[in-house]
This record gives sequence, C-alpha cells and structure tokens, in this order.
Amino acid sequence: MKQRNKVGLLISLIILIGIVAIVFFSFTTYSKIIKDDVLNISKLTSTNIYSEINNELTKPIFVSLTMANDSFVKQWLAQEDPQRNPEIIDYLEGIRSKYNYHSVFLISAQSLNYFHYNGLFKTISPQDDHDQWYYDFINQDKLYVLDVDQDQVDNQRLTIFINCKILDEQGNLMGVAGVGIEMTYVQELLENFERDYDLEAFLVDETGLIQAHTNPNLIENQNINDLDIYAAIGPDLYNKADAINVFNDDNLYNQQYIISHYIEELDWTLIVRKDTSELAQSFNQQLYYDLFVVILVLTSVLIIVQRIIKKNDQQMKKLALLDNLGILSNRKDFDQHLTATLAQSDETRSPWSVFLMDLDHFKDVNDTYGHLQGDKILIHVMNLCKAALSDHLITRWGGDEFSGIIYLAGVLAAEKMEALRLEIVNDPMLSEFNITVSIGITQAIDIDTEDTILRRADKALYESKSSGKNQVTLL
Repeated sequence: MKQRNKVGLLISLIILIGIVAIVFFSFTTYSKIIKDDVLNISKLTSTNIYSEINNELTKPIFVSLTMANDSFVKQWLAQEDPQRNPEIIDYLEGIRSKYNYHSVFLISAQSLNYFHYNGLFKTISPQDDHDQWYYDFINQDKLYVLDVDQDQVDNQRLTIFINCKILDEQGNLMGVAGVGIEMTYVQELLENFERDYDLEAFLVDETGLIQAHTNPNLIENQNINDLDIYAAIGPDLYNKADAINVFNDDNLYNQQYIISHYIEELDWTLIVRKDTSELAQSFNQQLYYDLFVVILVLTSVLIIVQRIIKKNDQQMKKLALLDNLGILSNRKDFDQHLTATLAQSDETRSPWSVFLMDLDHFKDVNDTYGHLQGDKILIHVMNLCKAALSDHLITRWGGDEFSGIIYLAGVLAAEKMEALRLEIVNDPMLSEFNITVSIGITQAIDIDTEDTILRRADKALYESKSSGKNQVTLL
C-alpha cells in the first residue's frame, strides 16, 4: 500500500512540474496565438452569418427569375386579356402558397397593371411617386435588383422586393415580376446572429446605405460612411474581389474586428462588427485558471486512484467467487459461507440445512445436442434456482452439480427444495430435454464439521439418484 501511494505521488508530481513548465513557457509566446485564434473565430462567425444570409436571400431571387422565364407568364403577357386576369392571379397565389413569401406580384409593361396574388391592385403611373421604383428599374441595365420599400398592398410594411425583368425573345420588356420578403423576417435572422455571437451584423448597398438592420430606424436612413469607424476604412470596406475583408487594430486588449462580405447575388455587402477584447483577455486568464485547476485536480488524484484501486480489489474478489456462466457464485463462495455459518455460536444460529443437487440426464443433452445447448439449460436452471432461493444460498458446485445452504430446519428445507424440483419438472424447456433434478439435503447439528455435513448431504443425493432420480432425500 505504501509503495502504491509513493508511485501515485511521484507520477502526480512529475505531471505537475511538466504542466507548470508548459504553461510558463507558453505564456511568453501566447499573445500572437491568442490574436490569431480571435481572428479565426471572428472570420468563422462572419462566414457562418454570410452563408445563412446568402441562402435565405438568394432563394427568392431564383424564384423571381423562374417567374420571369415562365412560358405561361410570357404567353399571358403577350395575349393580355382582362378576362384572363383570374389565371395570372391564381398563378401568383400558387407561387405565394408554395414558397410562403410575403408578396408576389406581376406588372405588365403593356397595360401597366399591377397584379398581386390577391387580385389587381392598381395601374401604375409615372405621376405616382410610389411607382417611381418601376421606371428607375426598367431604365437600369440589370436583369434583377433588390429594393427595400414599403409595401402599399400590405399596410406599408417595410419589405425587401426582388424585382426581375420579363423579356421576350428579342429582349424587349414585357413586364416585371418578383416576390417580397418582409423586413422583419430578415431582422429576426440578424437578431439571432447578434444574440448568439455577440456582434452587430447588417447589410448595406454599394454606397454604404443600410438596407437591413435590427434597428428599423437606420434602414435607408443611415449611411455608414458617415460614421468614423467605417469612414476610416474607406473603399476597401466594399471590396468585391476578395471573398472576405477583415479590418482591425493592433492592440491586443482592444480588438475590434470589422469584416465585410460582398454578396454578388444581392449586390449588397454584409458588414459584421465584433468587439473581441473580452475574448482575448479571457484567453490570457485561462492560463492562470488552467494552472489552478491542474493543482486542484492533482491533489485529488491520489484519493481517486486509491478509491479506484480499492473498488477494483472488491470487484476482483467478487468476480473470483462468481461462476463462469455469471449467474451463481462458485464452490469457493459456498465453502466460505459454510465455514462462516459453522463458526457461529449455537445461541445466535438458527436451524439451517445444506443441500447438494444434480441435474438428471444432463450428459445425454451434451452428447446429443452439444455443449452450447447444455450451457443454455444450465443458465435456465440457474435462473430458476436463483429466483426460488433468493433468501438462501445456492452455488454451482461444478459441472451440472449445485450446492447451497437453506436457512431453515431440515423438514422445511426439504419442502423448499421439493417446490424447486416440481418447478423444474414442469418447466416447458427442461421437459423437452427430460431434465429433472436429484437433491440430497441434511440439517446441520452442533457437532458438525464441513466434512461431516457435506458427507451426509452427498449420501442423501446418492440415495435420490439410486432410487430413480427426480426426488428430494432428507437425511
């Protein structure tokens, strides 16, 4: 025991010295690693946000392009007839139901009728300021654009519209189709990012005008170029050549990263601003915490190791007394119980009996069906015996022989074993293989030794077997 404690202490001391040395030498060079880790975390976070935003906002672009190239839509526009208005309205409603967009619309370049999924909304006019977006768009050399505007159809709700031109085979304008996503949906996405990653994320157009932000008052009202932190970066913030642009200062304890991603499909730029100074400081503090935790853990190592060893010793002792089939204990356990019971004084000892039990016809099963089937029968018998004698001791003596102690007087013990014998006789599985049991039992007396009581039990077992088997004999 002392040698084991010394070994555990020496191992713990070596580990402690090694870890302290590593922490000490790492601390002098860890600043750069911290900075690189913080940068990588910020870039990864920004990339995740970029992917989510890109996925959510490019889907409606593809839907708008699909509408603009739909042969049914082009045919309907080419043969526009007020009597066929329900057809295009049903089509728009179908798109809305399928994709669950806030708005789905179509404008005819010929009649200037503005169709919504719930009907003909109005006829647009260059004199209507709300319709100016249409004329601005058709004069641009772009197939589609994203436009943040209030939805006249739905209570002036702020909406991101994807406007897409419908062109005939000669490239002439036939109309404009598209879908609208309610701004609150995009704001919820941004709010989730800001809450989960502790940062600020928003979308701007190529001029720096905010197009999507968790603060609705900033949308199309705030240009980030008017803010010193972004103005200092300049045009590089809107760099479209690189997949990701990272800007930060060099102060280790005052790190603030600004990351921009240009989203080509939207023609918008995602801006992510994250203050990482607390994260950088936490990395440094972790060095001290690691050292403290190591010392605390190592002081507990010896106690834990000793408990594990003690528990393992107990488990090994328990396994040493268990039969190889893992259900009953073995003869060694029986011998220990028998010795302990005999050692009790007459005043404290209640009447008790010892039995020996043998399976009848078991050799025939092994010879005919093999040892695997024999093991199945042994396991089944053990489970029956274990349940029937749960308040007593039954062990596997060896092979198909069993031994045990019944803590009852001889007659009552014999009745107990007779009930077990009948249960085995009537068991369907054992009956199939003609398995029965022969049992010899004897009550202990004051002058008994291990040899004398086992000799009587063995004699009783012999009488059961020689008298035709499948019976209980009490001597």
